[in-house]
Amino acid sequence: DVNTQQNYWAAEVTGLGECVEPLVGFTERLAATGQDTAARMYGARGWVAHTVSNAWGYSAPGKGMGWGMHVTGGAWLSVHLWERWEFGRDLDYLRDRAYPVLKGVAEFYLDYLVAEPEHGWLVTGPSDSAEHWFLSKNGKHCAVSMGSTGDRVFVEAVLAATEEGANILGIDPDLAERISAARAKLPPFQIGRHGQLQEWLHDFEEADPGHRHTTHLSGLFPLRQIRPRLDPELARAIEVTIARRESAEGWEQTEWVEANFINYYARLLKGDRAHHHVRNLITDASAPNLMTFSVGGVAGAAANIYSFDGNAGGTGGMAEMLVQSDGCEIELLPALPAVWPRGSVRGLRARGGITVDVTWADGKLVAADLMPRFDGEVQVRLGECTRTITLTAGLNVTISGSCWT
Repeated sequence: DVNTQQNYWAAEVTGLGECVEPLVGFTERLAATGQDTAARMYGARGWVAHTVSNAWGYSAPGKGMGWGMHVTGGAWLSVHLWERWEFGRDLDYLRDRAYPVLKGVAEFYLDYLVAEPEHGWLVTGPSDSAEHWFLSKNGKHCAVSMGSTGDRVFVEAVLAATEEGANILGIDPDLAERISAARAKLPPFQIGRHGQLQEWLHDFEEADPGHRHTTHLSGLFPLRQIRPRLDPELARAIEVTIARRESAEGWEQTEWVEANFINYYARLLKGDRAHHHVRNLITDASAPNLMTFSVGGVAGAAANIYSFDGNAGGTGGMAEMLVQSDGCEIELLPALPAVWPRGSVRGLRARGGITVDVTWADGKLVAADLMPRFDGEVQVRLGECTRTITLTAGLNVTISGSCWT
C-alpha cells in the first residue's frame, strides 16, 4: 500500500526504466495468482491483490481488517506497468505484458464496483483507506467502509489505462465501451467540512489526525487526476489536508512521509515547500552517507532502520521539481525553489520517450535540450507560457530560455 510503489518512483523519470522490469515480472505473477483470489473470495473475473504479498504471489487480504482489506493494492502496482509504456512507447511491451495485466484488474473492478444508493456512483466495498481509521457516529474506530477516495483514484487509473490501451492496440472494443460507461459513474473528489480533501465517501472524522498515510492524495501524485491549474479548489483542499496532518498531535514524520510530501508539493507547483521537505529528508531522516532511515521508536524498533523508500521517493520528487510530463506536455522547472537559483540536470525522462536536459540561472531557464525517440509534437510549458515543438526521432531540439521572453 505504497512502500513497494515508492521504491520505483525515481526509476522512469531519471532514465533508469529498466529497473522497473522486476516489478513488471512480479505483477504479472501476482495477476496470475490473483485470479483465484478474485474468483473464490469475490465471485469476480480478472484478478485482485491486497496489501501484502511474497515471491509466490500471495494475493489474499492481510489478517487485520484495518489494513488487510485494501482491494486496490494490485491496481496500484499495475499503474507502474502503464507508466512503463508511457515512458518507453514499446508497442510489443504494451500488447504482450502491460495490457493483459491491466485488462485483468479492470475486469475485476467492473464486477466488484456497486452502485452507491444516494447518487448511483460506482464504488468499491468493503475496503479501507490504507492503514487509516475513521470515527463512526458513535465514536468507534472503524476502518472498513464503502468507496474510499484512494480506491477511487486507482480504479479510475487502471480503467483509464485499460481503455486507452485497448484503443491503441485496436482490440476489445466492447470492454472499452463498458469501461467508459463505468468511469462516468465513479464518484467525484469531495471537499470536507475542514476544507480538506475527503478521504472517504462520507465526511468522516479521522480517528488519528496525525496518521502518516495519505492514500487519498494519490490523485495528485503519482496520478494526475488533480492538477492545480485545472482544479485549484481541490489543490487547495490537498494543501489543507497536508497542513492538518503536520500540525496534528502525534504526527508521524518519517523518511517515507518526507518523500511523499516532496512529490505532493512538486505537483502542487510549490517549489519552496517541496524543498522544505527535501531538507527535512536529508537532515532529519538520512545518515551521513545520505541513506534514509525510519527513526528508531517511531518505526517500531529501538534503533534507526535503513529504508530505501526515502531515497527513491525523494530522488523522484526532486526530478519532479525540475521536469514534469503527462505524455502531451512537458513542463520545465515547474517547482524550482528560490534556494536553487542556478544549476543544471541531465538525463531526466519525459513520457513519450523523450530525454530532457535543463540548465537555469538566476531562477530562470537558460536552455533545455529534448532528445526524442519518436517523431511527433509535444507541448512544452514554462510557467504560464507554452510552445508546440515538432520532434524528429534521434534529433536533439534546443529550446533557449530567451525564446520565452
